[in-house]
Amino acid sequence: MKTFLYALILFAGLGFASDSIYAQKNSNDWQNLAPETQQLLKQFESKWQSLPESKKQQLVSGAERWINMSTEQKQTSRTRFEKWQKLPDAKKQELKTRFERFKNLPLETQNNLRKTFSKFKNMTPEQRKMLRDKFKKLSPEKRRKLMRKMQKRRAARKSH
Repeated sequence: MKTFLYALILFAGLGFASDSIYAQKNSNDWQNLAPETQQLLKQFESKWQSLPESKKQQLVSGAERWINMSTEQKQTSRTRFEKWQKLPDAKKQELKTRFERFKNLPLETQNNLRKTFSKFKNMTPEQRKMLRDKFKKLSPEKRRKLMRKMQKRRAARKSH
């Protein structure tokens, strides 16, 4: 369970740092942490001072995020983490690399990708399957052409 919480907090903390948590220089000192945060991170207490500041920030951010989640959100996180643990190491590394690439994209591009994904998620399962099947049947050249065409459409919409 401790490993689960550590990994969940660490994973959840990626990219979700809050400025308010780090307002003071020493805000990540153990004694300055909220009691509920200390309880979640108690397995780190003995080595807290030796942890790099970036690791402390990730852990505190993840703990704060966990504390503020609803019961349903916590269950979803547990389920996702269990799926994550079962992935082969190569797949985990691939996903981490893709996440890093996404974080390095311009904010506008990230937002466009989120919107596109949201539209995809809002499709019925049958619609998503049909779209996937249709895309899989295209030749690599037709896929590239389709992607270029979609990019041009997006660029045209932005300029109007």
